[in-house]
Amino acid sequence: MTETSWTTYIQQLSQQRHLTDDARKNADRLLKNEFLFDSPYAMEPTQVSYTMDPITWQQTPNGDPEWLYMLKRQEYLLDLLEAYYETGRSDYQVKMKALLFDWLDENLAMPDTWRTIDTGIRLLNWTGVVANLLEDQQLTQEEQARIEEAVNVQATYLQQNYTEKFDISNWGVLITTGILVYAARFPEVLPRAIVQWAQQKFETELDLQVDAQGMQWEQSPLYLLEVWRSTLAVIAAQQRAGMPVAPIVLIKARAMQQMITQYVKPDLLLLQQGDTDAIRIDGLYHASAALLQQPSTLQQWLAPVVDFALLELRHQEWQVPKADAEQSLSEVFAATTSGNYFWRSGWDAKADYWHVFNGNLGSGHGHAALGHVDLTIGGHDVLVDPGRYTYVDGTERRQLKSVAAHNTVMVDQRPFSLPNDSWKYRYVATPAQHSLIDFGGGQVVKLTFLDQAQTQPALVTRLLISLSQERLWLVVDMIHQPGRHSLKRFWQVAPQLTVTQQDHGYQLGEVANFAATDTQMWTSQQLFSPRYNELEHLTRVESETTFTDFTVQAAVFAPQQQPLTLRPIAAQHSGDRQALVPQQLAAGFRVDLGDGRNTLVTLQPENTIVGRKLYWFDGTEAYGSLNIFERQAQQVKQHFQVF
Repeated sequence: MTETSWTTYIQQLSQQRHLTDDARKNADRLLKNEFLFDSPYAMEPTQVSYTMDPITWQQTPNGDPEWLYMLKRQEYLLDLLEAYYETGRSDYQVKMKALLFDWLDENLAMPDTWRTIDTGIRLLNWTGVVANLLEDQQLTQEEQARIEEAVNVQATYLQQNYTEKFDISNWGVLITTGILVYAARFPEVLPRAIVQWAQQKFETELDLQVDAQGMQWEQSPLYLLEVWRSTLAVIAAQQRAGMPVAPIVLIKARAMQQMITQYVKPDLLLLQQGDTDAIRIDGLYHASAALLQQPSTLQQWLAPVVDFALLELRHQEWQVPKADAEQSLSEVFAATTSGNYFWRSGWDAKADYWHVFNGNLGSGHGHAALGHVDLTIGGHDVLVDPGRYTYVDGTERRQLKSVAAHNTVMVDQRPFSLPNDSWKYRYVATPAQHSLIDFGGGQVVKLTFLDQAQTQPALVTRLLISLSQERLWLVVDMIHQPGRHSLKRFWQVAPQLTVTQQDHGYQLGEVANFAATDTQMWTSQQLFSPRYNELEHLTRVESETTFTDFTVQAAVFAPQQQPLTLRPIAAQHSGDRQALVPQQLAAGFRVDLGDGRNTLVTLQPENTIVGRKLYWFDGTEAYGSLNIFERQAQQVKQHFQVF
């Protein structure tokens, strides 16, 4: 494609609003040396800007060191390039060149002010910019030589400062992709040995970091997104160059697209897990579908925009494939390797949706969130993760990473995992087992983890019982620990919802009703951060119950129009109806729904080895670890023996 036709293509996309207006707005700011402070790794900038004339490359205007790291990545050059393509105005291109050479003048001789991750990202961002300047004959031979020297200096720096820890870090991917993307566009600039090293490392990184289901080990959708986007950049650049793309690169990229799909909520924002912001990924998703020729149902709900950086690296018109009319993604997705489970009622804006986590901690981007549940009802968030806010160590950072900031449990006021600072932990719990059963009336996720923070380790078992047809969601917690103890449970309610106490629980805005069996319940205020450097508050519902040796507690959520109460049901032994039955042998809960309708849940947490194994619960007999009965009064209408 010639430069003229390419410019025309970009202009057509802009006129059709397949490219957003953000690039031109940002480019106009840059003409005045006004820079937005970008959220680290996020796809969209925060609305904090600073004017620097001249640019102070080594001094941050807001005290956050991330400012300088973002500044030196030079992603804003792509805004200027896009604005130049869209308008043909030479001042955008002149500014783009000036900022590139200003970095050279003020930073190339100061590698002690660099980081490897930012250097790799900078090479990726330079690729399309340098290509445009060369194609438009805007570089002298001397200037071209300076850029090539600078690229070699940076690539050598990356190789020399690469350590084995980067093999399982998103940093490693961002380091090697910068080299590979630039080398694909300019094959004569970098030594062959460095490019081969980067390719080998890149394939190793993807092999180690991304599991077969597409989750990146650091347990953060945002960092999964960055690894996915970097992988797509390599694919785009190598496809343009007519180079064969390594099979493992394509396999992992396709798996990552399938995985990130699960993290897109009905409101089309990314689910916040670990260090993640609530952002949209429409342009990146469509770019992935085009580059990989992998359509999905989700695309039809996204805005028809594309990621300009990836489009420029491909430098060719592309068609975003559409899913077949009958094609749909599974409503249930079990990512067992990473301990993530997902379900949604559909892909529309009013869908119900949940996510449960019981996987390994991952890196310092992971939070103390074993057993955490996210819940959306009718397209409205109900239970949420509060986000990350900052990477600066302090009260806010540690609180947002803590057990109490997630929808999970705590025994004896001692968190099962405890952050030590911004990145490290003093100790962590161990996920033991998790599984999903999809049955006729809904789904059940069963998870267990070992809380080793206690003098005697506690075994925590949590059941998420999703009765999707009834639109009821129950969370049942069973704690095994010898002696006298207390159990606290935490529920982070979406900040948009007002929490109002009712006779039998709480009303959560105009969206949901909530009830629980805990002895004491109250509300408190908790931090909430939808984006890096943004801080709000939400209402947290807390509860506490004391127990000896074992306890089982339940909670239930339903749409606001569905009145409900939740009652514990004592079990009766079929051999002796008057005998007291310990909860660890048999326990039940009844959700009353009005008009005599109710849902009865029965449990047998431990095997009965003395006497009969059959129990009665509120007039209904049951056997098995988990039974669910849909009833009219005491008449069973439907029975699910789950396990």
